[in-house]
Amino acid sequence: MPEFKPKIILAGGGTMGSVSPLLAIAQNYAAQYLFVGTATGPEREAVAASGIDFKSISSAKLRRYFSLRNFIDSFKALVAVVQGINILKKFRPDLILTAGSFVAVPVAVAAWFLKIPVVIHQQDLEIGLSNKMMAPLAEKISVVFKEQAKYFKTSKVVVTGNPVRIVKTLPVARPRILITGGGLGARGMNNFVGQFIPELCQKYDVHHILGEKNWDQRLDCPNYFPYQFVTEQMGELLATADIIISRAGMSLISEAAALKKALILIPITDSHQEKNAAFFARHNAAYVVKQGSKHIMNRYLSKLTDSDKLRLELGQNLYNIFPRNWQKKYAELIDSVLNK
Repeated sequence: MPEFKPKIILAGGGTMGSVSPLLAIAQNYAAQYLFVGTATGPEREAVAASGIDFKSISSAKLRRYFSLRNFIDSFKALVAVVQGINILKKFRPDLILTAGSFVAVPVAVAAWFLKIPVVIHQQDLEIGLSNKMMAPLAEKISVVFKEQAKYFKTSKVVVTGNPVRIVKTLPVARPRILITGGGLGARGMNNFVGQFIPELCQKYDVHHILGEKNWDQRLDCPNYFPYQFVTEQMGELLATADIIISRAGMSLISEAAALKKALILIPITDSHQEKNAAFFARHNAAYVVKQGSKHIMNRYLSKLTDSDKLRLELGQNLYNIFPRNWQKKYAELIDSVLNK
């Protein structure tokens, strides 16, 4: 008899932060998968590269301030719930997995109507609005660190660590620095780090992921390699980098931690990323620079480029913070929900 494989819907998108851990789970847990995301986000290409079927639904955002767009998005949210119900009825999943994002909310609501269990994964140290909205509907909620458990009902919480995709370390001819502003890129960050790139290129190959809308910000200098967007090559770029300069999304931080990489974090101002960055700075696991702080950025770059030992120590500290064996813990979590 053929081995039974459960049907699982992965829901997320808009940015890659909510997508990467779901793809990591799919890479490690045998099932029939369908990904439900946004029509215009960066996730479609990444999901296709993973060989998973993709469906898009309408995406609505709930703002925490008065805006006429909230009324429009309320209608879009109802449409998305109907779309979600139709997709779930056709695919007939045994489980819904999400790591946040507003596009996942109507899928979770649809699953609640159809009595399909939902598992939510919380990455960031500060809980996002979408996960707050979905938490009452969830069968279980996985978190990266035990410090996050206080935000949710105790009986629902499981500490798993953060799912990360498998990457292989490959030898390269010259030392590398990777700069990335996330799946959509970061125009302000690109402007800020751009002033340091020509000097870094004298010693390093600098690989810079600009974002699809920021191609005009690319530089023209030797040993500089710009990209608009990266999917399959991302693992190689992370694995071969000596230093990673990035925003402070938990997904990227987790992948850097698994590879023991030295990190310089430039969090988005007045966002949940500042809490992420502060957590790792307190544990001496990453350097944190406020966007625009040229003197501090210069100092940290000098320290890391001058010392192999310091880079190794910073990467090891980052690795040590994260819980081990997320693959086993997440497989046990999924099995426990499916077998209930």
